[in-house]
This record gives sequence, C-alpha cells and structure tokens, in this order.
Amino acid sequence: MPEMLDTRELLLDAACQLFSERGFNKVSTRMIAKKANVNLGSIHYHFGSKEKLYFETFRIAINADFPLTIEKLLANAPDLLTTPEGKAYAIQRLTYDYYNRHYNVPEKWKRQLIFREMFEPSPVYQKLVDDVLKHESEKMMDFYFMLVPDASPIDAFVWAHYPDTQATYYLIAETPIVNHRGQDFIEKLNRNVIKTTTRMMIMLLDLPVPEILK
Repeated sequence: MPEMLDTRELLLDAACQLFSERGFNKVSTRMIAKKANVNLGSIHYHFGSKEKLYFETFRIAINADFPLTIEKLLANAPDLLTTPEGKAYAIQRLTYDYYNRHYNVPEKWKRQLIFREMFEPSPVYQKLVDDVLKHESEKMMDFYFMLVPDASPIDAFVWAHYPDTQATYYLIAETPIVNHRGQDFIEKLNRNVIKTTTRMMIMLLDLPVPEILK
C-alpha cells in the first residue's frame, strides 16, 4: 500500500512541474510518467485520465481543500459581524487567506499554473470554474451580501473579485518589475499589494481599517 501512495505522489509532483512549465496541451501522459520514473499505466490507475490528473494539480496549486470561510470564522465568533470592527476583521482574514493560497506562495509553479490557466484555458477549465473557482467567488459574493444586504449583483461581483484583479496585474508585470527594481523589491511589493487591497475592500464599505493595515 505505501508503494501505491508513493507512485501517486511522484505523478502529482511531475505533473505539477510539467503542466506549469508547458501547459496542458503540450504535456503528454508519457512525459509525466517518464519524469516521475513510473509506469505509464499508473496514471490511469491512480487518476483515470490526464484531465483528472491536471484537475488535481490545480486543486493543489490553489489549496482548494483548505479555504477559510465566513462560516468557519462565525463558528468561532458568532457575534463577529455585529460590529463594524468585526466586519473589517472578517474581511481582512478572508482576503489574506485568499491571497496566501492563490498568489503569495513560495512555489513558483503554483502561480505559473494558475496564471497559465487564465490565459490558456485547458479542456477542464469549465470543471475548474464550476467545482473550484466559481464556488470561492460565490462565497465571497455571499459574504458581501451579508455585509451589504441591498447591494447590486454587479457591486458584489466587483468587490469579490478585487483581489484577483490586483494580483493578476502584478503577476503580469512581475518580470519587468524584477528586471527594473530587483527581486527584493517584488517580494516587498507582493506583501504591500495584499495589505493595500484588503484596506481598500474595507474602506469601500466605510468600515474602520484595522491597525495592522495602516
């Protein structure tokens, strides 16, 4: 049994690297098996298909199994949303969690895979949207409606996707920024983007900005 688990992990490690470097269409199951140094048939045995293996690598990239939700926050603090300070704190926690799972990660392949999927949608893109991305987006929109019950769907959509729009811009510009300013600058910039984005989301709702964000 341990041997089967080892093979699955080897396949996932190989697929994560190859898919992020080349994209879904330019990676074959044979390439993945060769890089993992396992039998080609093991991909079908453990995942069923190349598409299902890709789906699993994407879930790993965005840590889809461990998102922080408003429900989890309220389970520990039922009165959290009864005060402006509590609402601001909830926004801070959820936004930081989202950034840290999607963009502020040390493994460069994770950001590459997410970014590549945005501009080169794979055959499983719709499934990713329906099962992972759309779910998180709707959770943030639902949270917005909890904060602003009479808001329009457009306002909720824009607010919920504000972290994505900010992160995407700086991911696109990362290479020229590094070339112009250096690696140390981009690392400090990434931290500041999270902080500034969170502050803006709180200020848009006229809520008090937590001291840690000032």
